[in-house]
Amino acid sequence: MASFTHEPITLFHYAPTRSQQIPNELLADSVNTLMVDGYNGYQPACDEHQIQRLGCWAHARHKFMDAKKIQPKGKAGKADQALAWIQKLYLIEKQIKNDPLDRRYQIRQQQAKPIIDDIKKWLQKSVLHVPPKTALGKALTYLHNQWDRLIGYLHDGAYPIDNNLAENAIRPFAIGRKNWLF
Repeated sequence: MASFTHEPITLFHYAPTRSQQIPNELLADSVNTLMVDGYNGYQPACDEHQIQRLGCWAHARHKFMDAKKIQPKGKAGKADQALAWIQKLYLIEKQIKNDPLDRRYQIRQQQAKPIIDDIKKWLQKSVLHVPPKTALGKALTYLHNQWDRLIGYLHDGAYPIDNNLAENAIRPFAIGRKNWLF
């Protein structure tokens, strides 16, 4: 288990593009861990500065929610299964959010890791049988491609399960950016 020697920070920086140059300029040698979405523009900066990159479970969950929306009404499917497991992970996080970091780590190992293991077994089977261009296929592919980053939060009690705080803070700008075009 690694641990932070400093409090984690949240940095908001607006840039008009998602150029790889932006994260390279922002990330210094003092950054140890970065939680972002699946956009690969961050990876060169993480590699250059030896930064551990974590994945965001909220992004994975969102893709399964999109897949669920197009399921036939009243029918449960693979998207429901994924969402149920993800919900269990979030319930664990809700219960331990005020616990000391070492306790959070222990609980994640005892309770979240078995769920993660079940998801991994299910994912390995499911990704082979669902066409990748479907909404469910895209969700499974995202989960598969981001797997090592998504499970990274298990390795340290200080790591969050998602970057929803940052996402919620920038949402007005993202929505505004689209609306201001018109």
